[in-house]
Amino acid sequence: MTPDERQYAAAYLERTKSVLLEATANLTESQWFFKPTPADWSPAECVEHLAITEGFIVGTIRKLADNAPDAPDVLASCAGKEALIEKRVPRRGFKAQAPEQARPRGQFATHGEVIQCFLATRDASIDYARTTAHPIREHTFPHFVFGPLDGYQWLIFCAAHTERHLAQLLEAIEAEGRSKL
Repeated sequence: MTPDERQYAAAYLERTKSVLLEATANLTESQWFFKPTPADWSPAECVEHLAITEGFIVGTIRKLADNAPDAPDVLASCAGKEALIEKRVPRRGFKAQAPEQARPRGQFATHGEVIQCFLATRDASIDYARTTAHPIREHTFPHFVFGPLDGYQWLIFCAAHTERHLAQLLEAIEAEGRSKL
């Protein structure tokens, strides 16, 4: 990662953390756990999913750092995907099914517990982005839509993914308000 990439990834992760915290700061427990339909996720489930997913992603980036660099053709196939990630991931037009291991489990009883889990995961990601000496641009693993992404692109994905689920949780909050009319 270049110094500019390092700074950008950390700032994007910080920014999306702040916006999510601001959006959820004053939610009631009813809003926090409201599901617009049985198939939809509540705001709590959206945040739990973010923590699960990001923990897996950053953990995988760390594990891959000890491997030999990926083949040049694989690395070349990643070129420029970070711009595509930032443009497409936050959009809610396409609904993706989270893999089973990334789905929320409802393991938190309160708003505070879910937020603490998210914060611990996000703060570790930000610290990693700011301090890692790992050559994360030389290692990839696949995304089910974008194909191989390098470690830097996965950090960008984590921030963009937060924007996506922030929009989803705001939709749930609006639906909870309409349900009371």
